[in-house]
Amino acid sequence: MFKYQSGRVIALGRVMLGALFLIAVLLDPSEPSQGTTYGLLALYLIYALVLAAATWRNWWLDARLALPTHLVDMAVFTALVFSINGYTSPFFLFFVLPLWTATIRWTWRETAITAGSLVILYLMAASLVAGTGSFELQRFIVRSGHLMILSALLIWFGIHQRFTRLFFGFDDLDSGFGNQDEPLSAALGFAVKVTKAQGGALILGSAGQPATYGRQISDGQIKSVTLASPLVRNKEFTAFLYDVKRDRALTTVADRRACFASAADVLDLEEAARLRLDVGLVAEVWTGTEHGWLVLQGIPDLSTDFIELGREIGRAAGAILDRHALLSAIEISAGAGTRLSLARDVHDGIVQFLAGAAFRIEAIKRASRDNPTVTADLDDLKRLLVEEQGEIRGFIHALRRDRELELGESVEELRSLARRLGEQWSIDCQVTARDDTASIPIRLQLDLQQLLRESVANAVRHGGADRVGFDIAVDGQQLRLQVSDNGSGFPAANATPVEPRSLKERAERAKGSLQLVSAPGSTTIEIALPLTGAAA
Repeated sequence: MFKYQSGRVIALGRVMLGALFLIAVLLDPSEPSQGTTYGLLALYLIYALVLAAATWRNWWLDARLALPTHLVDMAVFTALVFSINGYTSPFFLFFVLPLWTATIRWTWRETAITAGSLVILYLMAASLVAGTGSFELQRFIVRSGHLMILSALLIWFGIHQRFTRLFFGFDDLDSGFGNQDEPLSAALGFAVKVTKAQGGALILGSAGQPATYGRQISDGQIKSVTLASPLVRNKEFTAFLYDVKRDRALTTVADRRACFASAADVLDLEEAARLRLDVGLVAEVWTGTEHGWLVLQGIPDLSTDFIELGREIGRAAGAILDRHALLSAIEISAGAGTRLSLARDVHDGIVQFLAGAAFRIEAIKRASRDNPTVTADLDDLKRLLVEEQGEIRGFIHALRRDRELELGESVEELRSLARRLGEQWSIDCQVTARDDTASIPIRLQLDLQQLLRESVANAVRHGGADRVGFDIAVDGQQLRLQVSDNGSGFPAANATPVEPRSLKERAERAKGSLQLVSAPGSTTIEIALPLTGAAA
């Protein structure tokens, strides 16, 4: 309840302190009846109750009244030094309250100034009553020592607390590293989870460019968002609370001093309206190559503590994005090494073998000049080998460049391959395409070629087919293949056709799926492959 509510804790502590000592003084028989003291404590209790009610859900008013209420607490401490001397005297805890408040709200400098001021006020009050009969030197020395030691401890805590504050656990941060396929969604989801926000957005831009694109969570749905202009106007506000309806914005500077502004000076209100922003938190996000803003909306019990929390979450979101970029770079580097290695292996193995086979066929042809049938067959075989060699050379060249293909170009290559496979297996093999406007990675083109080869081989060898159709269509971000033949079909196990293992493994490696419909006299295989994200 009070995890990010230091303002509420201070207000509640002030109320409890005032109530406790008013009751204690009223019930203390050793304390002489003093209407001024009772009135002071009663007035302070009423003041504390009103202040707590006014600031309980109002972070703006809590920040505005922080310094005035701090001065009032110090004044009450000074007044109590004169008023109460019995064992119920609350002067010590009323000394602690301003010190504690300064330590939580500001830095060690403000804590030291508060401590010094309170000690001076106490010494001045003591000097004023030194000549009266109520002055006790021993009590004065003991209390002075207590105040000095406590001041030193709280000043030390104020100096070192900024190195020990952490608003969320490492388990929360680990959860942000989960979905590396969507790093923006993962970073935004992490921030929403930590703050329990109803929604938010993560808006980024390349370093030096306006932050205008990103992801948004609204009504539990994640969607892409693009802004016409930058959302944040004042870059000095690295983390701030905003209230669009009341036109308020609040941040803290390096010494944790509150800095007030209007929401219109900090935010582009038109873009804020597009994102449906009302009250929430904005924090700056930096990565190695991008800069942007994390915007959170509908945070329950929003308080000034969330400003520092926002800075930490912004750094954590940047770390999530940087980690994804690093893993992607490692994956790309590994993929490039694999492609070059594969290109060398194919060149040194298959291509050289095909070249040698072509020379051997040429030698056989020269030795069989008196047999026209052999010569014609060898010419056809040589042509097929030369075409295969050229296709592999083109594939090696594409691997080395890691280029993408237009789907229309890919379809033409598949049709050329289908023609050669038809001649090789003595069947009718056709490739059709309903949409060839997309682009595909070279890895996916290799998968399509291998799927066509294996489909034809399976249809002829296992199904006795003499006709194979290979239909290609684009459906959103997927490439759909339908392979049909007129063979005998796949054998069934428990009334379910047994899927071809080689085709299924290749489809799954490309992060796709395969479905088989087989019956006597026909077989249809439907394969769905993502246009992006194929294994490299």
